[in-house]
Amino acid sequence: MTDDPKLAMPGGGGSLLDRRRVLAGTGAALGTAGLVTGFPSILRAQSTTLTVPNSGGALEEAFKVAYFDTFKAKTGIQIVGAPYMDTARVKAMVDNNAVDVDVLNIDATEAAALAQLGLLEPIDFDLIDRSALLPEATASDYYLLADVAAYVMAWNTGSFDAGTRPKDWTEFFDPELDAQRSLWKLAPQTLEVAAMGGGQPRDKLYPIDLDLAFRMLDGIKPSLTWWTSGAQAAQLVIGGEVDVGTVWNGRVYQTKEEGGPVDYTFDHALYVCDAMVIPKGAKNKKAAMEFLANMMDAQNQATFAKAIPYGPVNTKAFELLSEAELARLPNSPQNSKTAVFQNFDYWAENGPAVFDRFNKWLLG
Repeated sequence: MTDDPKLAMPGGGGSLLDRRRVLAGTGAALGTAGLVTGFPSILRAQSTTLTVPNSGGALEEAFKVAYFDTFKAKTGIQIVGAPYMDTARVKAMVDNNAVDVDVLNIDATEAAALAQLGLLEPIDFDLIDRSALLPEATASDYYLLADVAAYVMAWNTGSFDAGTRPKDWTEFFDPELDAQRSLWKLAPQTLEVAAMGGGQPRDKLYPIDLDLAFRMLDGIKPSLTWWTSGAQAAQLVIGGEVDVGTVWNGRVYQTKEEGGPVDYTFDHALYVCDAMVIPKGAKNKKAAMEFLANMMDAQNQATFAKAIPYGPVNTKAFELLSEAELARLPNSPQNSKTAVFQNFDYWAENGPAVFDRFNKWLLG
């Protein structure tokens, strides 16, 4: 999972959750983070450079054109990318007073965990105007959501079409559905859609009704195939090994556009996000905050959304996009009517216990 990009696009992979061990090892990782002693050997320029670890691939390319280059044009400050840093590495860096990066691109659930541990600088909302941003984007004082991707239902077009596919998670989890199904072999996202499949309302999805979610998983176990990477998720559906399954929208976007045997819907999607944080003790905090403000700019967010099929968090960016561009974005006005945001704080607080129950269920 750590080196498998979630987004399949020409010219390289992008990311979000698939490059990381997202909360699967967060409890253990944070418990042993003090043992981590190595940090990225990044050459820091003077105040004319900011170092921004991120997930690389297509995501970094989109960051570059939308945010890195525009910030340099405004300020003269060069943005240097660096490898992704997970929670354990960030904790070790801060605890050892060895912060040698400026802004981190990190999964939102990991950002929530870092915020709870007091390892992040507060966001300066005097520099960043909240008024046009999604409420979820600024729900925390310590991190900003950067984009919106989606955990969606996809189907092989040889098995279903848009009219015959399961219309929602209730039908997806119906044991009577004559179909082989696939789900991510991890608690986050899978338990959310399972709970919705059992009737838990999306507007009351948290705390997840775990008993309900596991009952729904029990019901489809004989017709369930698990996947462990974004590439596998897409290939199971595209190759026809399963009839219908869950995928991240970026993983099947290009194949669908090229006429491949796959389709997907944003109906009842679960939104999963990247976040931006500034580690506590960052040396260039003021410039880092200005960089975050540049990321939240509507025009720059629109440029990002044109480069990669992830939605913006500045709602004014939607006005700058064409109908075709809006159609491919998870959280555009036409695609967001039945979707729900993942609750990042829920996983930061409950992840270890829920993972333990999920893993025991897998073995049962």
